[in-house]
Amino acid sequence: MTDKAGEWSRTGGGAVDVDVDLGRGRIVTDIADGAAAADLTPLIGLSVASGFRKAAKGCLAPHDQGSVIARLLDDVPVATVISGYALTRELSAEQQRRLGGRGALARADYCAGFAAGGTMMTGVARDGAPPLVNGPQAPDLVRVGAGWHPMSELRPGSMRRIRRIDVSVGDDAELSVDAMFRDTYVNAAGIETVVHEYGTDVLVDSRTLTVQRLTVTPRVLPWPECPGAVAGAQRLVGRKVTEIERLVGSDFHGVGSCTHLNDLLRSLGDVSPLAVLLPGLDNSSAHV
Repeated sequence: MTDKAGEWSRTGGGAVDVDVDLGRGRIVTDIADGAAAADLTPLIGLSVASGFRKAAKGCLAPHDQGSVIARLLDDVPVATVISGYALTRELSAEQQRRLGGRGALARADYCAGFAAGGTMMTGVARDGAPPLVNGPQAPDLVRVGAGWHPMSELRPGSMRRIRRIDVSVGDDAELSVDAMFRDTYVNAAGIETVVHEYGTDVLVDSRTLTVQRLTVTPRVLPWPECPGAVAGAQRLVGRKVTEIERLVGSDFHGVGSCTHLNDLLRSLGDVSPLAVLLPGLDNSSAHV
């Protein structure tokens, strides 16, 4: 929270440590809530590829469903998915084929990047693995003052997903929302490069929590077909932020969607608990 004088204070936090075995169907081998606030051991042995989010919700108390820990658990499946990019850089094509690279063909038209006949799917069909993508070097977000806490340095061969959502009060009691995420990979030379990055600019009515305007900006994406998912986000205009997670989960599929954009859009549900914390705002409906 940053007050009008520019002074900031921490209102909450959380951490989850998860070990996932990619070679055995993305099975969770160990998991723990860093604050020891929730028993997550029932998730051990589950695959993050199917049913993980539902099971994770079942491990949390009702008052924790919209918490930081809930959002972190929600990110585990896609964080595991993006780790596959590191494998395309670290493993040989033959090793990738043994891990089931051609399994991607069965997911044709799953999202914009998986469009049948598109760049990625054509490469998988031809070589058994996606084409090699080299993203741009990642700017230092901490130095540019974009609201980040200090982060540890990644070793070569590692990946990171960072996410930010800022909510502030604008004119006429409207909520101005600035949200983004970035996935990065550190190559053998120690250079951090961007794999995915989206930004969103959203205007929300603080009284009804209804989305008034939503702009999605694709900044870095691996395949030329990926931006085809942007237009579909306009379906959320006129809907309450408290509905977005359910709507995206049920309706945003196929070549008009993007797995990573979906995760960013779903996180807009966090506008509700953040709005409750804003001083000088009528928060009577902020968690409805």
